Amino acid sequence: MSMMKAQNSFCLFARRVFLPAILFSLISPSARAQNPKPFYEGKTIQILVAAGPGATTDISARLVGRYIGKHVPGNPNVLVQNVPGAGGVVAANQVYNLTKPDGLTFLAVTRSNYLDQMVGKPEVKFDFRKFSWVGSFNKSPMMVACRSDTPYKSIAAMRAAKTPPRFGQAGTGSISFVFANLISKVFDLKIKNVLGYGSGREIDLGMERGEADCRATSDITVIRPPWNRWVKENWVTFVVQQGPEKSRLLPPVPTVMELAPAEAAPFVNLMNVVLAYTEFDRPYAAPPGVPKERLQILREGFERMLKDPEFVAEAKKLLDWDGSTFLTGEQMRQKIETTVTQPPDVIKRIKEVLAEE
Repeated sequence: MSMMKAQNSFCLFARRVFLPAILFSLISPSARAQNPKPFYEGKTIQILVAAGPGATTDISARLVGRYIGKHVPGNPNVLVQNVPGAGGVVAANQVYNLTKPDGLTFLAVTRSNYLDQMVGKPEVKFDFRKFSWVGSFNKSPMMVACRSDTPYKSIAAMRAAKTPPRFGQAGTGSISFVFANLISKVFDLKIKNVLGYGSGREIDLGMERGEADCRATSDITVIRPPWNRWVKENWVTFVVQQGPEKSRLLPPVPTVMELAPAEAAPFVNLMNVVLAYTEFDRPYAAPPGVPKERLQILREGFERMLKDPEFVAEAKKLLDWDGSTFLTGEQMRQKIETTVTQPPDVIKRIKEVLAEE
């Protein structure tokens, strides 16, 4: 009887231990490989920021950093590091030329840097069309505002002023420099660009110290300090906005189209190229050559993040994102390709707009 019990116990043990092993061995290696360990499991993604702390690009990147790891298979850790300099060119050069294309690093891009490439600036060591685009969210049209204690309360007042308005700038590739120079051409204005600020926040401080009179920036700037206070206290006066649609964030202020004289048509017609960056407000890109499957993982994780209700709510609060305006990585690639690839006559006029005077 005891021998029978022993045999039964052994059979039960064998079924529990050996049968699963036998069945596993019968599964083909290709079938077992269908559920490999996610590439990003146990790894860290680094987001580099092409601006200093406190800038809108920085705020956006840190927001993405808080959520993207949740939506990438393997739930990697995420670190955010600022790499300011030359209006975003320093960071773009670094990611394009020095960063390993392993899918573990991508850049919160200065969206107007494609123009630096188009005009052939010698410090540019990248081709925007060859970045591995992850995606972008939000639209953010441009505007100009000046300190209310200056005479620069309208385009006409700027033109009539004896001293050109001083615009604080991070660099010649910054969105501020691009828009300020464009309106100077459209309205035949004399302006003075004060270069060298490390971030939008530093430009704000420069305005408060009296180093700059005006700033060209995106409309969402007004929802964060110190702009929300400036608006409440009438410390700044809004002079012009991009258009053609008027921003819901700004007080009544005319658009470029409404004020532009007929003779400015050659420069007004450039707006679709020069201000294309307002259609991709918060773009992210990895180095060229990231393996297709890893880039696809990042793109899909980015899109899932944009549907996360908590992300949407925080993006609304911090960046006034409407929760619907975005471009996928492939849409970004196509947008950059069509924007950057222009005939020589268009490139010539863009060079006129962005010329340092």
